[in-house]
Amino acid sequence: MKTFITGSTGFVGSNLVTYYQKLGHEVYAYRRGEDLRTALNHFQPDNIIHSAAEIYNSDLMFDSNIVMTYTCLEYAKNSEQWCRMVQIGSSSEYGPTDHATSETTLLKPLDFYQGTKGAGTLMCQSWARQFNLPIWIARPYSVYGPGEREHRLFPRLYRAFYHDEPMTLYQGWHDFIYIDDFVRGIDLMLLHWDLAPGEIINFGSGNQISNFDLLTKFERIVGHTAPVSKVAELSKAFENRIWVCDTTKAEEEFDFEIEFDLDAGIQEFIKKMNNQ
Repeated sequence: MKTFITGSTGFVGSNLVTYYQKLGHEVYAYRRGEDLRTALNHFQPDNIIHSAAEIYNSDLMFDSNIVMTYTCLEYAKNSEQWCRMVQIGSSSEYGPTDHATSETTLLKPLDFYQGTKGAGTLMCQSWARQFNLPIWIARPYSVYGPGEREHRLFPRLYRAFYHDEPMTLYQGWHDFIYIDDFVRGIDLMLLHWDLAPGEIINFGSGNQISNFDLLTKFERIVGHTAPVSKVAELSKAFENRIWVCDTTKAEEEFDFEIEFDLDAGIQEFIKKMNNQ
């Protein structure tokens, strides 16, 4: 099996590369700067997992979140062999809501990132349905685990607890899913050929927790406090006080359940960080 993974140096992408290499796949770990169309035509994959995305630099979002998606879709459409594709979307596409979001929740993006990711989803659905292709969208909620960028919440909490590095923690609410669970969910999508073209699957725990309650969990699990200053405000104006996944569809489609609840995920995260 030949699996082509974009965003291979990122958090999700690097974990996908490791997962499929362990399964014995021939993996093409695509890196930014290569010509994507040439790489796809040369490798001729059985699977494409498009995890590359630009989150922070708005000048790069159109190219990463829309043009690269288009290139992958055109390859899947014109490939001489049956090529499956999973687009890694984002729960941010939904924008602010007052309820757990399901795959049919109306998208209400509030910034360019949310808009370009939503546009990528619509492109994938239209290609899949028009040309009857096995193209699907995986929408993760707050994925965490070893390999995250240093500025992200879990690595910062780890440094605060294990290296006494001071940090400021703003209030916020998340539905956290451990990276191993999310990667396994993507693999389940690729294994289920009966998914209708253009299907979206949300991946989360179905449980929401505040940043302050997350800090309390760390304190209990680690056994001591850390130099964390709490600020009772949201760090960004568009952040929402309700951000939780309706997990019904993943459960019904392929009996997906998380193997790591948040306590177990924190413990696994800490163990792997300590062993690095």
